[in-house]
Amino acid sequence: MDFLDRESEMALLNDHLARPGAGMFILYGRRRIGKTALLHKAIETIPGATYHVATRSTITEELRRLSVTLAASWQAPLLAAQPLGSAEALLAFLEGAAAPGPLVLDEFPYLVEAEPALPGLLQARWDAALSRRNIKLVLCGSSVGMMEDIFLSQRSPLFGRRTGQLRLGPLAPHHLRPAFGRTLAEMVELSAVFGGVPGYLQRLDPAADLATNIRRHLLQRGEPLYEEIPFLLREELREPRVYHAILATIATGARKFGEISSKVGLDRANLSRYLSLLIDLGLVEREVPITENQPDKSRKGLYRIADPFVAAWFTFVHPYRDALERGLADEVLERDVLPRLQVYLSHAVEPVLRELLQRGPLSTAVPFPPSHGGRYWSPTAELDIVLLDERRQQAFIAEVKWTRERVSLSELDHLRRRVAGESALTALKPTFALISRNGFTGRRLDPDERAIDLSKA
Repeated sequence: MDFLDRESEMALLNDHLARPGAGMFILYGRRRIGKTALLHKAIETIPGATYHVATRSTITEELRRLSVTLAASWQAPLLAAQPLGSAEALLAFLEGAAAPGPLVLDEFPYLVEAEPALPGLLQARWDAALSRRNIKLVLCGSSVGMMEDIFLSQRSPLFGRRTGQLRLGPLAPHHLRPAFGRTLAEMVELSAVFGGVPGYLQRLDPAADLATNIRRHLLQRGEPLYEEIPFLLREELREPRVYHAILATIATGARKFGEISSKVGLDRANLSRYLSLLIDLGLVEREVPITENQPDKSRKGLYRIADPFVAAWFTFVHPYRDALERGLADEVLERDVLPRLQVYLSHAVEPVLRELLQRGPLSTAVPFPPSHGGRYWSPTAELDIVLLDERRQQAFIAEVKWTRERVSLSELDHLRRRVAGESALTALKPTFALISRNGFTGRRLDPDERAIDLSKA
């Protein structure tokens, strides 16, 4: 898959690298999100730019490899003959070198694992001299927790030393269309199952439909995506079995804190800690009705798996691992996946469509700049997508009808009545919308109504 989008991220990184003086830019994000591709794209035309990826080796071996790289790119032949022997020697070299270009250290947490004193040593050298040198460091990592501990925690020696940072997120569905050549509706469905992680998407066959890609790459024993979630949890977390159990429990429909606690067998304090880390990693989200004024204190919070691929894996792979391990992928697809897929998509597409309404090509349907987005629910109503303006006075309220049939515009009348019955929404100036995969039938639209037809997008 070709390098897609990332225009704003590339502009941010290029701007930082072009500034005069020293810089310490922090780039991080989950595995396979595209950090390395972004780094290579950013430095490919910069003379003297040096890229080094750390491995889980000893500090001696890491510095030997880095010495060879620096010897070639920075024209320092002595390093090849006499490699750097310690982290202190590396920092002393950087302090005295006339750096011809930026130094990118990918998987920086591996270097810290090999030499735990490295953050403190870098802080001392940065404060004493490096921050006044014309040197650019780009420090990258896939362990989100470690990168935040190293650079963003107030307890860390390097806290406050960064001059720029970027947490790389997934690609939006409309940015994927050049790679897959599909309609926007098809890209919404693909994103609702596989998400926007480039490392996952490049495994897929652009010419194949969604069901075929699920069969070939998600259900097939031995395929990388089949084992991706257990691998991700082992790499990121110290107690992967506990996190696995929490995610599996949420995937089966347990969304309230007490229900999750009971089914997983964790007390409130421990469950809060585990959920907090899953939220930090972007795997889980705590939702409250969008009308709540103090979301953090609301007792209406529900938990959901925020990452589409993680949700799909726990829905279509985890419950059927025994059969899939026996090589029965075709049977699982026909018996368990395809009969559930349309119902699954009808809910899974909602967050994807909400993003497209807030920041994508569907935003032209929203009559104001949306500042808040989410869902609304109460004992009497549930609304798929609600967007609010900055002052929380205007609302865009959309109902998603993700079927193979055309949708009657009379559904807007039902939506109006449901909204009118909710006291929490009566002070808002609403615009009502239907979103259909395959078009509409029926009456004309009123001025405060929208009909978004993805078959024509």
